[in-house]
Amino acid sequence: MLLGAALGYAIGATTVDKPFTGLLIGVGLGALVGLAARKDPRKR
Repeated sequence: MLLGAALGYAIGATTVDKPFTGLLIGVGLGALVGLAARKDPRKR
């Protein structure tokens, strides 16, 4: 989740036109990546 928050903040900062939307997208992508990263070690 920390990684997702960092990604969201970075995307929000780069997209000055729509920082809130960029933040939401970044957090969403970060959450998906975080879930995938958690599931991978268990499968392997």
